[in-house]
Amino acid sequence: MRLLGSELRLRLVSLIVWAVSIVALMLLIVAFYPSVRDNPSLNDVYGNLTPSMQALLGGSNLTSAIGYLNTQLFAFVLPVALLVFGLGRGAAAVAGEEEERTLDLLLAQPVARGSAYAQKSAALAIGLAVLTFAGWLPLVALNGPVRFNLPVDHLIAASLQAGLMCLGLSLAAQAIAAWTGRRTVGLAAAAGYAFASYIVYGLSGTVDWLAHLRPLTIWRWAQLNDPLSTGYGWREITVLTLTCAVCVVVGILLFQRRDLRA
Repeated sequence: MRLLGSELRLRLVSLIVWAVSIVALMLLIVAFYPSVRDNPSLNDVYGNLTPSMQALLGGSNLTSAIGYLNTQLFAFVLPVALLVFGLGRGAAAVAGEEEERTLDLLLAQPVARGSAYAQKSAALAIGLAVLTFAGWLPLVALNGPVRFNLPVDHLIAASLQAGLMCLGLSLAAQAIAAWTGRRTVGLAAAAGYAFASYIVYGLSGTVDWLAHLRPLTIWRWAQLNDPLSTGYGWREITVLTLTCAVCVVVGILLFQRRDLRA
């Protein structure tokens, strides 16, 4: 497991900066809630939008605790922050080293390709877990003071599902980039799917034929059960976890079967 430890040490400072930044962002958004809660007229901002736009933005109720967190955090801001980190790290984990001509030096050491890939995947998962925790911590710390008054396990469920979704997309970016040897290809493919998935999921509630595509969108498995209201969605968590595992296994198989560029 030396490679995993090395990956974590090399990126420790960067991870700390990311974590502090996400904590600060969450604190800013959460601390602003009391001024929104006491102004019901702000619901008109979202209430006057079309149903499709409301779905894309996380709902139409801005002043309730669940509505505020869905619209201001979980529908867009927190996933985007995690994806910017995860997609970049995932796409560069293997393909970045190949492009920089350092991967051959790594694989010259007594470490199998599959093991190296798995340890890089583990480092990515640990990084996203830290940032997901950093996003969850301010929600719990200010849950009472700002009068969200939401069950802690519901906050955990919403954060966990968002984190697993972003991890799945990041591992997909890593797999595609390792398969092609190009970080930009992995990044573009995963980011393109994430964006298309977001649009399809948001519109599927009002466009009948898109409803059939909803199960193919990863946002459905992160948000449709509304974890802030219902708590853990074990089916959703299972699907997202299996997605992550499949991406790692497929990535290892694809990476082991290709010739690296000299």
